[in-house]
Amino acid sequence: MLKLLGVPLSIWPLTLLTGDLVMFGLSVPIGYCLSRRTLEIPWFFLDVFITPLILMGLTYALVLYVANLYDHYLDFRRLENISTIILSSLIGTLLVVIMFTLPPRHVLGRGFVEWQGVIFVWLLVLWRFSFSAIALPMRLQRKVLIIGAGKAGQEIHTIIKGRTNSGLVVAGFLDDNPQKIGLSIDGTPVLGNCSQLGEVITSHRIGMLVMAITHSNPTGLLNNLVRFSLMGVQLIDMPSLYEFLAGKIPTSHISDVWLLIHSLNSNKVYYRHFKRITDLVLASLGLALTWPLWVLIALAVKLDSTGPVFFGQERLGKDGKPFRILKFRTMVNDAEKCGPQFACHRDPRITRVGRLLRLTRLDELPQLYNILKGDMSFIGPRPEREVFIREFQQAVPELREGRRASDPHACQVLCGYKERIPYYSYRLLVKPGITGWAQVMHSYAATLEETKEKLQYDLYYIKNMSLLLDLAILLKTIRIVLFGSGR
Repeated sequence: MLKLLGVPLSIWPLTLLTGDLVMFGLSVPIGYCLSRRTLEIPWFFLDVFITPLILMGLTYALVLYVANLYDHYLDFRRLENISTIILSSLIGTLLVVIMFTLPPRHVLGRGFVEWQGVIFVWLLVLWRFSFSAIALPMRLQRKVLIIGAGKAGQEIHTIIKGRTNSGLVVAGFLDDNPQKIGLSIDGTPVLGNCSQLGEVITSHRIGMLVMAITHSNPTGLLNNLVRFSLMGVQLIDMPSLYEFLAGKIPTSHISDVWLLIHSLNSNKVYYRHFKRITDLVLASLGLALTWPLWVLIALAVKLDSTGPVFFGQERLGKDGKPFRILKFRTMVNDAEKCGPQFACHRDPRITRVGRLLRLTRLDELPQLYNILKGDMSFIGPRPEREVFIREFQQAVPELREGRRASDPHACQVLCGYKERIPYYSYRLLVKPGITGWAQVMHSYAATLEETKEKLQYDLYYIKNMSLLLDLAILLKTIRIVLFGSGR
């Protein structure tokens, strides 16, 4: 720990700043070469323009500081942080353009500033990514204290242990159940009860507190949590950390209030409009480029088995609006003569050509028409059939262990009703898609438990949807298609 004018200062933000300035220094000669289309750099250029170049570097550093990008515990390998780096760098470039290239202060050539800005963005992303990949697992590990050693606490403990590169190490649990104190849960001790919070934080140098208590909180605990949070210990709830590490939302440990507070389906007007325009352009381009494939696929489907070339089925779209989805037929005719059922791995109803079409995702091509109509998008939750959605939305009793004196001993009591798969109706908040976060992160859902698992990924997408996340899904989909993984 360094001190600047008597103020303690971690060496890690200084390391980030130094790396940023080095990347800026590299971007200057590269930007000059690209703007002048020459590999020769007249070094007097740096001497003459040293003052505006220093001011440029300070401008970038100031914008990155305002964007909170000198928090060295941020994982710069994550999409949301990469997008923040890119956006902040572009804002810095815009400020530099305004300051140094617009009349009457035409100090630097705009071509140089624009090329330098582009190069700086890529160098900065590369540097920050490398910093997190090296420093988080090795030097910047934070000790985590989980408050609550029940089901929620044990689940987040398992997730943290499985993410060895996250920079988080669980020091222990706190729990008010005297029978748990002193026990070891999967190799991690229960260090005490919630009244010992301050003592445990000090003795174990805790950097993060995870709230994993899903029922009423002990008296005075919240006040202590706020006090230690103001002292620099990071406080986070179990669902938020779970979402951050696993890329899905733990539906068993959230409530409607949690979803509301965390802005599920927040209003992203510009994103939605841009996404619709992109869908129209890509769908039109896709139809124009792939129509010869349609002829070949139709011929193969017809020769392989009896029945129609196309398969149509009613699905529910945004806000529960029904539409008819189109696909190339991949199953035998009358595949559901015994009633609706999920497709499964190595489903005997799938034809030989159908298996190849599913493996390469070519059976999805007719859905370009659904995208043009506005029923679907390229990226979103998979459209589901009404019969399954109604089944998953059925109200079932919600039971819990008795905690009040009036509750029967060792018995579960009724505390209300919930959907058979809680929060399943939230999938209908957005348009369904040909591919999505759940499709690239999880295989077919052939059981109720697998459907619950896929829903956690769908909720993550709905809550965090953005152009960068869409791009990540698209790239993962391409990888699955090219390498034949997925089902």
